[in-house]
Amino acid sequence: MNRLRSNQIFAILLVSAAFPLLCRTDAFTIEGIFGAAIAAVVQLLLCLPMLRLYHTGFSFCDYARKHRILPLFFLAYLLIQGGISFVRLQSTSQDIALPFSGKFLAAALIALVCLYTVSLGIQALARSSTVILGILILTLILMCIGAIPQAEPQNLSLSPDDTIWRGFLHSMIHADELPLLFLLLDFTEKKQFRRIIPIWAGKFLMGAYLSVLGMAVLGSRMAHADHPFFAIVSVSQPLSTQRADAIYLLVFVMLCVLRITLFTVLAAHLLRLSFPKLRYTSTVCLLLMLGISWGASAVTVPDFVSLAFLGILVLLIPGLLLFLPERRRQAT
Repeated sequence: MNRLRSNQIFAILLVSAAFPLLCRTDAFTIEGIFGAAIAAVVQLLLCLPMLRLYHTGFSFCDYARKHRILPLFFLAYLLIQGGISFVRLQSTSQDIALPFSGKFLAAALIALVCLYTVSLGIQALARSSTVILGILILTLILMCIGAIPQAEPQNLSLSPDDTIWRGFLHSMIHADELPLLFLLLDFTEKKQFRRIIPIWAGKFLMGAYLSVLGMAVLGSRMAHADHPFFAIVSVSQPLSTQRADAIYLLVFVMLCVLRITLFTVLAAHLLRLSFPKLRYTSTVCLLLMLGISWGASAVTVPDFVSLAFLGILVLLIPGLLLFLPERRRQAT
């Protein structure tokens, strides 16, 4: 895999984090904003062990070639998250006007697009992510322009059905950027803490922006919205002569393709590290993700399982690797 710049990693992870926000089914609340702020600080602290590990001279690819069980842990996580992304696509496509019918058809068509984008490599993905991030920012500005006439500041109040703890837990469960960052750090030369702060600052600001905008526009209707983001854009129309729904649908599809492509590129890379002779790894990973999405739609995973899996990948594994004798010799 090719080298990446720190600003490209920022764009990739921020655009990937935006897709779950668009698919969110829980209401945006003030308590959720405070919980997300605490979670952002905790997630930044969880980055310290992995950064310290890389500063000792650690290389994930080199270590994975000698110890195949390591990439398998991350491979399983990437495949599961890719499958969950397909589930989010399928559930959201039922409530919005995508130009095709059938939720599995939507997933199959997105998978075909991702199969092509994966073939272009991670460098093309990194370049396109900066463009998509710019489009996303312009779309959010467009939302604000359309929302201002509909906004009512008195709607910004505490929610009786939410707590800061629930907002914190929700943000931690959806902290996919941590294991992704651990993998992507292997492909950049600049691994300073100050370069990863914008990732979580940007994610928090994006979530807070949508929360404040949604509460101001929807008010009490927020609690009854199946997908708050699309409920917001349905009433936040900046053009007086024509609805702007096509713009939001385009951004939704682009974010979906980029996120699943990111999971597939990294999963195929890890699969090749574990099984060098295996061919068509990208196709295998996408088929596995589609299979997982079929099973995940009928199974509910408890929150503590997701948090435990995340803790193993971003805290336990980097911590153990950091204190291996060979790592200590490199550090000294």
